[in-house]
Amino acid sequence: MTGKLAKIIYFPMEIASRELDSRLLLAAVAANRGFEVVLGQKWLIERNIERMTPGLYCSKTLTVRDAKMLHRAKSSGYAVVAVDEEMPGLVVQNRNFWWISSAAVTETDDIFLSGAHNAEAFAANFGLDDDHVTQACNPRWDLMRPELRSIYDQDVADIKRRYGEFILINSNLGFTNTEKGDVEEIIRNLVKAGKIDLDDPRQVKHLEEGRLMEEANRAALLEFLPRLRQQFPDVKIILRPHPSERMDRWHEWVGHIPNLHIVREGPAIPWIIAARLLIHTNCTTGVEAIALDRPALCIVPSDLDINDWYLSARVNPVAKTVDQAIVRAARILEAPNECYDANMRAAFATAMSYRPDKLGAEQIIDGLEALGNKRGWRPTTEGQTQWKPLSGYKWTQRDKNVRGTLMPSLDLYQMRNRLELLCHLLDIQVRPKVELCGTKVALVSARRLHVATRLRRAFSRI
Repeated sequence: MTGKLAKIIYFPMEIASRELDSRLLLAAVAANRGFEVVLGQKWLIERNIERMTPGLYCSKTLTVRDAKMLHRAKSSGYAVVAVDEEMPGLVVQNRNFWWISSAAVTETDDIFLSGAHNAEAFAANFGLDDDHVTQACNPRWDLMRPELRSIYDQDVADIKRRYGEFILINSNLGFTNTEKGDVEEIIRNLVKAGKIDLDDPRQVKHLEEGRLMEEANRAALLEFLPRLRQQFPDVKIILRPHPSERMDRWHEWVGHIPNLHIVREGPAIPWIIAARLLIHTNCTTGVEAIALDRPALCIVPSDLDINDWYLSARVNPVAKTVDQAIVRAARILEAPNECYDANMRAAFATAMSYRPDKLGAEQIIDGLEALGNKRGWRPTTEGQTQWKPLSGYKWTQRDKNVRGTLMPSLDLYQMRNRLELLCHLLDIQVRPKVELCGTKVALVSARRLHVATRLRRAFSRI
């Protein structure tokens, strides 16, 4: 189907703490161009894709599972794009996009990627025309620019009030310490979902090196944390595990260390801003730190090829051993403004497709508007939303696995305040409203919901 589109953008999400603020930024920019935005839990939006007004569907990943979803969206009259969420912290080696489904790529009308290296390698690997891949900074990174990061001022103040001065440790054992099961179970599920092929030696090597890397990273942290406590006895240590990790294991491993707090709440950015120093093991938060002009140290205890995939070790100072990490942490704390050199900053700007004159969110909305202009827009009704829940629309979705933790219920009060602040900082005069259109899905629009939709929502008891 290639009919005209409603001026509605759909942004499905999986991890609210990481994605929600960037989607609200996109919504603010989009509202200023006359768009409406539906954002929220990926699984509920997917469930209803045939039961909503077709617009622009923006996937965050391009897996085998996504290929089926994108085909459904396209068959229902949507324009389909991907705003990649996974590659900003990576430097893909040997054009090995093993987690990307070529079928999903084929379904897209445009793909927005950050970084010249990744974008060029992606287009070459999948044989795409120049106009099919658009370089644009991911909106997550827009929020770290000086003109926008003040949205986190209150969060930063609250964190400092509660914890005072602290060193932040971010772990990222998303393969070997996850709520989704042990390594063997995860691999079985990936195979079952068609996300990996164990007959491909490159994928097998990547999985095995991923396991070995995380085991080395965990061992280094378990040795490093008590040493850090010894070196800086008067400074609190905050350990912040990745959102998908098992917290109980960290309490078991290091919960006995005095003055160490294991915390996982809210987005990572205010914690990085509040900390005197971030220390991590090849985590994307190290890239966030340089974006925020906050000091960071990357510990890389193994010599595996997979380490070359991570941008953080190219834009942060690196320690190969625990002894080095202790020495370099002390040095950075003494002179935090000397943490990054010119090469690190240049590598960051290139890898992020950073443009000082334009937000990545603006580049993406430019691209979506151009795509819609080619298809043509449905006529709008003054004052009333184009979004409608069609027959059979489901207002709820039962959570399973860790979905409820990764994507909790939306806080409308918080979302409205955040959106209002973003509009203020960007000098956007339009003030869109935020309305629930499912248990974990919201409509951001300057137009009002139809009375019939409000009645259906009331009877759904969400």
